[in-house]
Amino acid sequence: MELITGLGGFVFVAALSGIIGNKADLGLDTLIRMMNRLKPGETPTIQRAVGRAFLLAQQSLVEDCRSELIGENKSIWDCPPQYKNEVSWLDHKLKRLKADLQKLEKGEFGELAATPVADIDSLLTSDGAGDTVQVVRQQLKVILQQEHAIALYQKVAVTPQVGLFERMCACFAVEMQQNPVLREMIQGQLLTQINSNLKRQQVTVEDIETSLTHLGRDMGEIKGCLECIHNQLSTHPAVPLQFQSLIAEKTEGFVGREFVFGAIQDFLQQQPNGYFIIEADPGVGKSAILAEYVRQTGCVAYFNVRSQGINRADDFLKSVCRQLIERYQLPYDLPLHPENTRDGNFLARLLTELAPKHSPVVIAVDALDEVEMKSQTDGANVLYLPQSLPNGVYFILTKRQTYVPLTVNKPYLFNLMEYGAESLQDVQRYIEQQVQKKPSLQQWVENQGQDTATFITTLAQKSDRNFMYLRYVLEDIESGAYQDLNLANLPQGLQQYYYQHWQRMGMTAKPLPRTKIKIVYVLAEARKPVSSSLISQFAGEDALTVQEVLDDWDQFLREEQIEGQTRYSIYHASFQDFLHRKEIVKKAGITIRDINALIADNLAEELGL
Repeated sequence: MELITGLGGFVFVAALSGIIGNKADLGLDTLIRMMNRLKPGETPTIQRAVGRAFLLAQQSLVEDCRSELIGENKSIWDCPPQYKNEVSWLDHKLKRLKADLQKLEKGEFGELAATPVADIDSLLTSDGAGDTVQVVRQQLKVILQQEHAIALYQKVAVTPQVGLFERMCACFAVEMQQNPVLREMIQGQLLTQINSNLKRQQVTVEDIETSLTHLGRDMGEIKGCLECIHNQLSTHPAVPLQFQSLIAEKTEGFVGREFVFGAIQDFLQQQPNGYFIIEADPGVGKSAILAEYVRQTGCVAYFNVRSQGINRADDFLKSVCRQLIERYQLPYDLPLHPENTRDGNFLARLLTELAPKHSPVVIAVDALDEVEMKSQTDGANVLYLPQSLPNGVYFILTKRQTYVPLTVNKPYLFNLMEYGAESLQDVQRYIEQQVQKKPSLQQWVENQGQDTATFITTLAQKSDRNFMYLRYVLEDIESGAYQDLNLANLPQGLQQYYYQHWQRMGMTAKPLPRTKIKIVYVLAEARKPVSSSLISQFAGEDALTVQEVLDDWDQFLREEQIEGQTRYSIYHASFQDFLHRKEIVKKAGITIRDINALIADNLAEELGL
């Protein structure tokens, strides 16, 4: 792996090191000041990335200091008496940082307690063309003294190679690597700034010589930054491209769930190895929780998505084994020989080799209940997951409250449905966030003659703590679909929402719209995304009719560009559950068996059946 991926990483390190711009806008204030020139939609992206990098850098520093003081002890009461004041300060700091990270995700940039994002400007702005990195460290030292930070924290924060400056570089590099939109914005803005500086200045030979001299003095510091970023990227590589858009989609607007992440962390700290299994009903947020965990930690990950055909055991083994080989630079050739993905033996061998040197090794796998069991041997564990794991190896799994073949040692079942109060609080926080961000929701609440608090409480109760319900209902309110309904008449729960929408789309009209029904059921039963032309061919209807149906059901569909075509699949498995309900099937005048037979007869090759 290269030290930095692309121009963006180097440009940012250069900006931090104060070598961009000859006489003005040195240091990170280049980055801060550019926010004033961004388009309205761009500012939150950079603010959030800079703020997250700064807060995560501090969090990393706190955790390292705490570990140095009390080693493996988890509680302040277990630490040596002479360190209790220091550990207490670190614990309080860590709590504030975590709270700030939550506020940052909600877009509350001005309400951060631990270190406001606005302070980054003064914290990391150099005021001369000298040893800019050293200037940064001196400024850090002053601010840390004003914060009354403990001596160890102050010392490590300004230590070359491992200080707060380098940690922020590394965290921001990860942000750019995982967010191509951010990377392009940073590159464009910084290059524009360079061009602007050059145009408004008369660059002389002496200026160039001075800049080169300063660059030479700073090269050692820059090299240290690059190595730090390299280590960070080696530890937390980007997730596979296959899942990047899914993770971005699932984590957009993510709030709360600290009680789940806390339980995972406790499990990793208290158990030598094992399986942590999150179990819950459809739509409650299992996939979003796992996506956010992967986004935060950068662990090895695999997401089963039945409607996209991403749910076979051999595909899982190819992806996870490849991630492990590339991440830990194991001596195996890629692509893997088919024999290595025939069962779970090769995966088990990799985990055994990794554990002694690289623990903890964490692998996150979503939606075990969506796995195609015909893709593996009868009687085997789902996805050929190992029955026992080496010490230091952990799997974080999600599944519905249904049976999947999984016989393993040391499983820990975390039933999300048992945390009703915590989930309700997170649902209310999510609704509040959406109302604050979207004027159309505020206007609807005002038109209802309700206050925001009543709206939040009522909608949270109607949602049954289901985030998929909230996604659909809030979108419908924004689009104007509920102009004629009052708050009390909104659907109760996800399945009632689906039924009301089914009726709204005229799917129960007389005579039955059999063409529309057939198209929707084909989408639900197809095991891979399908194009509109393929559906048109299958249904015997013109392309315009098919596209009208797809547009009507747009909010329930996922669109992808595959081989130059737009292809469609069902967004969430809970809608497939609704279509399979006996009373819906009966009223629709079709049978699931007939739909599957038609697909098998006509589209087997196209849909991968």
